[in-house]
Amino acid sequence: MTVTEPRKDNGLTLWSLLAGNFIIGTGVLLPAGLLNDISGDLAVSAATAGMLMLAGGVIVAVSAPLVAGFTSAIDRRLLLTLSLALYALGHFAAAVAPQFSILLAIRAVTVLGAAVFTPQAAATAGLLVPVQKRAGAIAFIFIGWSAASVVGIPLGSYLASLSSWRLVFAGMGVACALAATLVWLTLPKGLYVQPLTPAAWRQALTTPAILAVLLVTLFSMSGQMTIFAYIAPILRDAFSGGAEEVALAFAVSGIAGVTGNAIAARTVAHLGIDRVIAITIVGLILGLGIFAASFGHYAFALIGIALWGLGSFSSNSLQQSRLVAIAPQLAAATVALNTSIVYVGQAVGAGLGGWFVSKAITPPMAWTACALTVVALAASLLATRVARR
Repeated sequence: MTVTEPRKDNGLTLWSLLAGNFIIGTGVLLPAGLLNDISGDLAVSAATAGMLMLAGGVIVAVSAPLVAGFTSAIDRRLLLTLSLALYALGHFAAAVAPQFSILLAIRAVTVLGAAVFTPQAAATAGLLVPVQKRAGAIAFIFIGWSAASVVGIPLGSYLASLSSWRLVFAGMGVACALAATLVWLTLPKGLYVQPLTPAAWRQALTTPAILAVLLVTLFSMSGQMTIFAYIAPILRDAFSGGAEEVALAFAVSGIAGVTGNAIAARTVAHLGIDRVIAITIVGLILGLGIFAASFGHYAFALIGIALWGLGSFSSNSLQQSRLVAIAPQLAAATVALNTSIVYVGQAVGAGLGGWFVSKAITPPMAWTACALTVVALAASLLATRVARR
């Protein structure tokens, strides 16, 4: 049976999906905050440890659309619960990995949970509310990702400095198990998404406006992750920052991200989604530009990180709503594709940043990240023009 009518708006269920996204977001970004600890404990370079971000991005990018295509016959409650259970087992296993190669292999399997949960949670949220509330419901559950940057990543980085990265991963396993239980208890039975036909995928991949929006996601994420994936070793080596400074930087970025989301949500109805996205990307450009210009000066770098944070998560969540607005009938496919492109950007940024780190941590690394976000702005303006046609 396929559910085509929206269910009664269940606030607790949406909160459980938000909590699940918080856990997923924390797990995806956690290695960035623990890079110094992992590289030191397992005797690998920071560039090598960054492979955890690169591998995660590649795996999710490839598997997210496949999951969307092959799991439509599975009850959403079962699918989302199992994805969080896999995430829990993966983090428990990572906590006892004896060497980096094994940790990397475990990571590749663990992130399959993220490939399932994030896009399918968005599709599930659309089944729980009336059509006119779907964009808002999707934006609401993505607050979990912003909260991950505010609480999850800084807390994980700080706890690792007090104990070890292994205990942090074990704690993540416990949190994942609790989130899986919450989703199982609150999500109603009998929720199924419409199967994605080859025609739907073909239309999504050949619609110019959709492709232009996906380019925005690709370049904005690539630019951000070039720096974000290696922020711990960058702050340590170029800014003389210790564990507390790294945790503070993550906290500033996260608080700015939540603030940016709130501002965007309040202004999008008045300014329009395309204009608000352009403004958020300008924030990314200014933030990364200030970070590059202030290389070596921690206080000024925090200003750049704050501006960068204001635009980061708000632009990502608005991109989802933008795709839904362009082609509502293709939302399941385009949300999955956008999730995939987010992780392609993560992989590209982690790979590019790793190349810079392996050579030298210098200002050109940050200027390159800034240039990629400039390309994202150009792509966004192009997407607006194409969509209007």
